[in-house]
Amino acid sequence: MLTLNTFRYKLPGKVKVIKRTNMGASYSTNEAMLMATGYWVRLLDGDDIIGYKSTAKMLRLAKQKKEEFVYGLIHESKVVDQKLNNFNYVLQSKNEGLAKFIRNCPANSSCILLSVKRFFISGGCDESFVSPDQILFLRLFSSGKGIFLKELVARMPKNQSSRSLSTQIRRSRYESILALIKFCEENKHIDKSLKKLAFKRALSRAHNYNITLNNRFISLHFINYILSKFYFPKNYINLMYKSLRVFTKKGYVRKKSWRTGFEKKLTYKVQLREY
Repeated sequence: MLTLNTFRYKLPGKVKVIKRTNMGASYSTNEAMLMATGYWVRLLDGDDIIGYKSTAKMLRLAKQKKEEFVYGLIHESKVVDQKLNNFNYVLQSKNEGLAKFIRNCPANSSCILLSVKRFFISGGCDESFVSPDQILFLRLFSSGKGIFLKELVARMPKNQSSRSLSTQIRRSRYESILALIKFCEENKHIDKSLKKLAFKRALSRAHNYNITLNNRFISLHFINYILSKFYFPKNYINLMYKSLRVFTKKGYVRKKSWRTGFEKKLTYKVQLREY
């Protein structure tokens, strides 16, 4: 089996491999960014495949347009132009990027090239999330504009492990709504239209997955989903939290088995202090 250690002596520059308890991808991403000594960083999930010349192309585009955040596609089958000087891109404003990633998260962290500075200005990854993807994109656009390179820059494996987050439907969809809630809590002064969009998206997703996962069409989630189309209440965040019950079946607090290594360690320390 090929491992990073197999190639560490063939890769340019210094390669540092860290082995420790699994604290979660979000924690590890933050840790790696603190250790980064360069200006630019390309993120990569452990099981994704980087597109040919995609890093060089994203870097060239970022420098040419003087922007510090570029992302591309991961779900695209068509062959794209791999010439480094041909760019099919869109410069997205803060609100355009936020609206796009509130509606859906069409990319993951393997699609991102950014500066270390922009990462920390945005607030980085939320370490209570297993997957850094949606909350990271929302935070990056909350801190400013970005470039969308409309080309394939990474691929996910065809046969994904049963342990991958994308195959754990309840857990991953729970986090997708929680990311919208965190976004609203962190950006109280954001445009009201974006808050409404996040509210409607959370309740819509909860209703749809209540049908898929729990075989229930008519429910309180359905009523809230219909109301969200015409009404934006002051307690909208509270209703978004309640929509998480679709995935947990009880309260909206995540299951213990869904906690990241970082959360488990934090909870253990709190329990010790209380004791």
